[in-house]
Amino acid sequence: MKRVFMAVSLVLTMLSSTFPGSVNAAQDKVEADEVVSEQVVTFYEQGVIGKSVWVIDSRPVGKYLAGHIPGAISLPLDALMKSPSSADALGIPKTGKVIFYCAGRECTLSVDSAAIFKKMGYADAWVYRNGVPGWNQKAQPLQAEAAFIQKGNLILIDTAPGSKTLVSAGNQTVQLSLDDLKAAKGQGLLGALSRNAPLVVLARGNMEAVNAALEALRELDFRRLAYFPLNEWKAELAAAPAPTALSWAPVYATGQVSPKAFEEAVATGKFILDVRPAADFARGHFKGAVNVPIEEMDKDLAKIPKDVAVFVNCASGAKSTKTYDILGRKGYTRVSYLDAEIACKAEVCTIKE
Repeated sequence: MKRVFMAVSLVLTMLSSTFPGSVNAAQDKVEADEVVSEQVVTFYEQGVIGKSVWVIDSRPVGKYLAGHIPGAISLPLDALMKSPSSADALGIPKTGKVIFYCAGRECTLSVDSAAIFKKMGYADAWVYRNGVPGWNQKAQPLQAEAAFIQKGNLILIDTAPGSKTLVSAGNQTVQLSLDDLKAAKGQGLLGALSRNAPLVVLARGNMEAVNAALEALRELDFRRLAYFPLNEWKAELAAAPAPTALSWAPVYATGQVSPKAFEEAVATGKFILDVRPAADFARGHFKGAVNVPIEEMDKDLAKIPKDVAVFVNCASGAKSTKTYDILGRKGYTRVSYLDAEIACKAEVCTIKE
């Protein structure tokens, strides 16, 4: 039995060393143009992202700012389609290995971006279909940007008590040693927070400490985690306020609905508009949903009524957000959209905000 296990392990190792036919822990079929999580993690750990391997985030800019694979470049699919020359502006050699990702296997932004790059002559273009969810499953850090910090409504965590730190309007900063974060003190301060609260660990150059803090927060079941390099903050640092009870509530944009409100719309038979590709819709969708892929919306607009409330979803929030804008320009006034990740099998869907 031991010999069989060793043989299987060897096969898995050999398969994971090349792009085609790699093993995917998510048990999804690995496509011919796909890289898997282990490979992207290896590139990150080797420090080659941005040097010999270029990783491109195809999600909307706001998603990138909130948390991206360290070293990744932001090039949303919309921007690439509008101006293909924006690819050349990145300075990536046509012979370079380019990997695209977005919000997971249900998200097609990365697939479409890679196809465009291939048409432009980038022969070594790949898709990391597991994307952000796969990266998170490997307990790897996502890096936030200063613009996300400035937007506010975050919990900032600094594991260097007594040091000057990032204090900004609209955010809450708490300083806890790593030991306290893992112990009752940390649980007491963070315990009442929604597990969807966005938590950002402030990094002081020691990624080992950052990863330890992120792991402690994962142990507390927080889902929206990132780190921010403190040396990238251009404003003055200040003394942290005394630790107090923390609170957080989501702030939704105009037209955006909460997952709970969207689920209620599904349950009560409201008009649910799914703008994903037809193949993705066929694999699973919300009960009663109507599929009009965003790429075909102009010719199928008659399928979308103007006299009832319309609730839009996609796989990650990117296309549903864009659909809200498109329909608004076409005179629709009763449109709401879900900005969240969904995964569906048949008519059973889960929403991850």
